[in-house]
Amino acid sequence: MINGRENSLKYRIVCVLSVLLSCITFNSSANYTAPTEFCNSLTAWQDTTPIKKDTLPRKSDSLTSRTDTFNLKMSKDSLDAPVEYKAADSVVIDLTTKKIILFSKANIRKQDLDLSADSIEIDQSTKMVTATFRRDSAGTMIGRPKMLQGESTLESDVIKYNFQSQKGMTRNTITQQGEIYIQGEKIKKVSVNEFFAFRGQFTTCNLDTPHFAFRTKKLKLINQKLAVTGPVHPEFEGVPVPIYLPFGFFPISQGRHSGILPPQFTASDQYGLGLQGLGYYKVLSDYFDVTLRGDLYSYGGWAGYLSPTYRKRYRYNGAMNLTIQKTRLLSSDPKEEFSSVRTFNITWSHTMDSRARPGTSFSANVNAGSTKFNQFVVNNPIRNYSNQLSSSITYSKTWGAKYNLTASANHSQNNNNGLVNLNLPTVAFTVNTLYPFQRKEFSGSPKWYEKFGIGLQSNVANQISFYDSLFSFRNLVDTMQWGAQHNIPLQLSLPQLGPVQVSPGISYGEKWYSRKFRRQWNATNNKIDTVINKGFFTSRDISFSLGMSTA
Repeated sequence: MINGRENSLKYRIVCVLSVLLSCITFNSSANYTAPTEFCNSLTAWQDTTPIKKDTLPRKSDSLTSRTDTFNLKMSKDSLDAPVEYKAADSVVIDLTTKKIILFSKANIRKQDLDLSADSIEIDQSTKMVTATFRRDSAGTMIGRPKMLQGESTLESDVIKYNFQSQKGMTRNTITQQGEIYIQGEKIKKVSVNEFFAFRGQFTTCNLDTPHFAFRTKKLKLINQKLAVTGPVHPEFEGVPVPIYLPFGFFPISQGRHSGILPPQFTASDQYGLGLQGLGYYKVLSDYFDVTLRGDLYSYGGWAGYLSPTYRKRYRYNGAMNLTIQKTRLLSSDPKEEFSSVRTFNITWSHTMDSRARPGTSFSANVNAGSTKFNQFVVNNPIRNYSNQLSSSITYSKTWGAKYNLTASANHSQNNNNGLVNLNLPTVAFTVNTLYPFQRKEFSGSPKWYEKFGIGLQSNVANQISFYDSLFSFRNLVDTMQWGAQHNIPLQLSLPQLGPVQVSPGISYGEKWYSRKFRRQWNATNNKIDTVINKGFFTSRDISFSLGMSTA
């Protein structure tokens, strides 16, 4: 009873002290001043009176809609992008002159600009960068300045460049444009892709002192496009050739571009004066282009060439050439002055990369046309006496190590007698030996029937022979011959009979024919009569084999 009174007294004292502490600290604040409206009701500031809409915008509304996220003012002479610089030896910063000097393997990067040299000086006030080299005790040049920007590459003895205007001046500069090397005693860079050079030279020799070059006093270079010069002359081994041109125009653009192909003149006793190779080259896409050329002769003959090419890296590439020519030449017949012949020829080559589709291959090599085409090719005696044309198209596919399919088409042509032979299609399908009763997982010794194997070999061929002078669809069908052959081998390895291993085998074959020949003796005329029947005919055969071996 006494303990209960003591506990209740303690609780009463704690409650009284807590109430007093709350009353004292209710209106007090911490380190931050509390707003006076905090004690009011959350809705005390609201006015229930309807608000009248004002059609005029208030200044306070326009001011509150603007948000400034960057209050730091930039200097007018500051750079538009950061500059990264490094050096292998040391970096000296002179605050009085606002210059930064980099020593030994210096490098500066700003956006697409990459400048490397032995020493580089940066002037912050003028935005000028000066890159130079040095020589060692043996006189060898170390750290020749090199500047990369966009698609241009410059190597010079001295490079002065302005970051802000992107203009610069170089001395003894070499730049490569495709396969052409352009050197200049002084080169002025006026923009990212435009240069002016004083005492320049063009060459394909990559030496500092080239074996041959075209020299000019003034030139303008547009990077990866063209170069235009004033008077220009060639020189060999430093010796100028006294052949001067009033100006020079050097296309140095990279990649493929559509344009006109210039012709060349020719002369022939049979064809007359001619203009060969006049045409146009057209780029249709990154994978396909086409060339169209034509030949014209004064006696009335002409020839047209259509040559499309296609390519896709690591996939396939090919080219085709379709030629149609009308030959009009002097006739050996005194009754007529000229003789005219129309001929055509088509060639096609296709190659498939073996890595494109493993297990699948396709190739083509086609050369076909009129039998008299080669005779009328101008100024090509090797082709004039070529009397054989042949073509081959092959497709093959393999499914794992079990199935193999090969399809091909072949063509051969004799230009002397005009005989054309076509073998299409020729198909071969092979199934390697399969063991249908064999278990997928071996356990213990195999059963005798698990060694039973079966395979398949099928061949289909079709042959057409005709003379080009008698070509017609009816003759094509009459001379068509086709056939097929199938072979199914069965093999089995029986259990050993002591040291003797017995292996029986059965082979079933079936042949399909499109023609049947019947020959019978004609006693009246004392000869053999042959009757050809067209249709679908079959024949079958079966063979047995037994093999025995001993260890």
